[in-house]
Amino acid sequence: MAVKINLPQRSSIVGVEDICQNLFSPFGTVVENPSPSLVPSAQIKKLPPNSVQANQGSALKYLDVTLMRDYYGSAPSKQKANAVMNMFVCAPRKLLPAEHGTIEGFFPVEILERHPYTTQTFIPLGLSKLEAKQARYLVIVAPSLGPSSLDKNLPVPTEAAFGDRLPGRGLPDLTKLKAFLATGAQAVTYGAGTWHAPMVVIGDNAIDFVVVQFANGVGVEDCQEAELKTEGASLLIAVPNMTGKASSKL
Repeated sequence: MAVKINLPQRSSIVGVEDICQNLFSPFGTVVENPSPSLVPSAQIKKLPPNSVQANQGSALKYLDVTLMRDYYGSAPSKQKANAVMNMFVCAPRKLLPAEHGTIEGFFPVEILERHPYTTQTFIPLGLSKLEAKQARYLVIVAPSLGPSSLDKNLPVPTEAAFGDRLPGRGLPDLTKLKAFLATGAQAVTYGAGTWHAPMVVIGDNAIDFVVVQFANGVGVEDCQEAELKTEGASLLIAVPNMTGKASSKL
């Protein structure tokens, strides 16, 4: 059952930025080829950072591009989690119309979710960066507020393994919500406990995602939701047209 939270009294519009690791690092990891123009070969003299040659020199292996985390050992149920790999086939979302020429439309944010005990990685299939006009996706995230009576029944890890820092308790801070635009050549890992919107595909075509995470089958430990009350107000993401670069400035 989702926790219901109030939007600010007035409607607000959030701009979109092209996703990159520097901007997204507080929320998780962006996974993409760091040297897409480099063709693997045994003749390469200087390897890119964090890479080794593999497959008899015909491949470059980039090490630890994203880390899977399982914190279910501190969950109240003590139910063991398993690594799971699911597929989400995500149809394009309908956008609200926009009169501004640089804006393709507006996406209304109505619900956010988090997975407190696990990372979650979305890996798009069968798309290249060049196909962004046909299909791309929004990554909508928010940091956490401090603990309150509204989230007292939502369990979170009591301690972090490996010295990791986790958001802990707290509902999403809507005033600091951010939106990023990703292409089919980019995968995204949401850090454990990161508030995010369900997948939002933009464009003409559906995107197939392989989703990798841990799960133990206990609903409130696997996924927690915060539903935004939208009476009299709205929280809109301004999706830019493909004719221009995504920008947070409207």
